[in-house]
Order: sequence, then structure tokens, then C-alpha cells
Amino acid sequence: MRKHLAYAWLLVVVVPLSGAAQDLPGLDLSQPPPPAKDADPVRTDDLPPPKPATPPPSEGAAKAEPAPVLPFSEKDVALGDKVKAVQRKGFMKRGRFEIAPMFSATVNDAFYQKLGVGLRLAYSVHDSFAIAVRGACYREDWGCGTSLRTDNVREGKLAFQSQLLTSDLYGQAMLAGVWSPIYGKAAFLNQSIIHFDLFLTAGFGAVWTATSVAPRNEGPHLATDLGGGVRFYPREWMAFELGMLATLYPDQPVASVPSTLQKVFTANVGFSFFFPTTFEYVHP
Repeated sequence: MRKHLAYAWLLVVVVPLSGAAQDLPGLDLSQPPPPAKDADPVRTDDLPPPKPATPPPSEGAAKAEPAPVLPFSEKDVALGDKVKAVQRKGFMKRGRFEIAPMFSATVNDAFYQKLGVGLRLAYSVHDSFAIAVRGACYREDWGCGTSLRTDNVREGKLAFQSQLLTSDLYGQAMLAGVWSPIYGKAAFLNQSIIHFDLFLTAGFGAVWTATSVAPRNEGPHLATDLGGGVRFYPREWMAFELGMLATLYPDQPVASVPSTLQKVFTANVGFSFFFPTTFEYVHP
């Protein structure tokens, strides 16, 4: 009997519990998870505005020509670019000897036109300066010149019935310096370029006139000269020269008349030959 009562009590307790267990909710994996609770909404006021989308380049724009380059102004040019390059000289004289035969003709004597020859020997201590020894001869019986009388001699003697007080120049010897401050080049017939320089010369020495020989035999007279000219250099060993020279010296053509200062202007044409015949640039 006790046994039956025990079974009956188990039935009373277990049956209600099994029904309650079926009513409890379980974990159903076949359903999607429930939505989460809404978070705090994001405020769009704090976000930066979106950038506009860049349109892709069109085919016509890709083929457009580049913008022209504007020229540089003076402010954009560096100091080194403002310095102009100077080309090297086409003819160098420093350390070279010069031999220059000359032909001379007086241009200011109204009574006697003298033609003569001369020679200059020079050494260039610098490219623009040389020391020279120069000589010239105008006497016909010395075989180095001639003297041409003009019509003014006859007219002057007839008008004044006296001797013309002019000095008869026979020759000269001078020690001079030659300075070439200006150098340049020029086109010849648009085919070749010829280099040239302008020079000045000054010196002192002695001259021989008609009073230096018999019958007066006064000997040479002290003299000084001053002149200038231009030289062209068609070759590295040769130059062509044109110049004008003034020679000043005291002389007394007539013994009864006081000595006066004589001025003789001569036009000179000549060629210069340089030795060594070649030159080299020497960079400092």
C-alpha cells in the first residue's frame, strides 16, 4: 500500500513540472537574432560637407595644347647670367717680336713732297703694349727716298724773291712705346672675319736734316713723335697697318734766322711680321 502511495505522489509532482518545462522559452537557432536597440543617432551637423566629385577628364581636354611659357623678367635672371661672355682674342702679341717695313709720305709740306721707307722692330711685353725702335729715310742720294718739288716752290721764290725757310728732312731714328687699347673684329665681304686693333705711339730720338750734313754739319737734332693708327690681322703671323705720325724737332734752315720748331706729318703704310709665327693662350 505504501508502494502505491509513493507512485501516486510522484505522478502528482512530475506531471505538473513537465508541463511547466514545455511552457518555458528556449533558444531557437532557426530564427534571426532580434534587432539591437537603437544607438544614439549621429549628428550630421558635426561632419564636414562632402567634396564634390571630380568629373573624369574629357578626351578633348587631354589633347589641349599646353599654356604658353611667359618670358623671364630681369628679376628672374641670376647675376651670373647677366654677365656677358667675352670671346677670346683672335690674335695675341705678348712675348712676340715684330718686324714691320713701312712706306712713308709727308702730307703737310707745301713745297717738298717726301717719300721714304722705314723699318720698325718691336717686342710685345704685353698683349696691348710693345717697345719699338723705328727708323725712316727720305734722302734720294742715300738710296732710300725721294723729294718732289711742288709748284709752290717756284711761285714762292718769285713772289718773295728769297730762300724758302723750310727744313729738309733726311732721316730719323726713334725709341717709342706702342699701346693698343682697343681691339675688335670686322666682317670682310660677309665671308671672313678680320681682327684689328687701334694703337697709339709716342717716343723720342733724333732726326737728320740738311743742316746735319755739309756744309753746316750740325749733326742730328733731338726730336719727339706722336701718332696712331689701325692694324688688321688677316693671319696669325702678319698684320697690315695704316697710321699717321707727327714728328717735332727744332731746326735752323738759315743761319741768320733763329731756330724754329719743325712739324712733319707723315702717312705710313706697312706690313708687320711676328715671330714666333704662332701663339698660345696662357690662362692665369
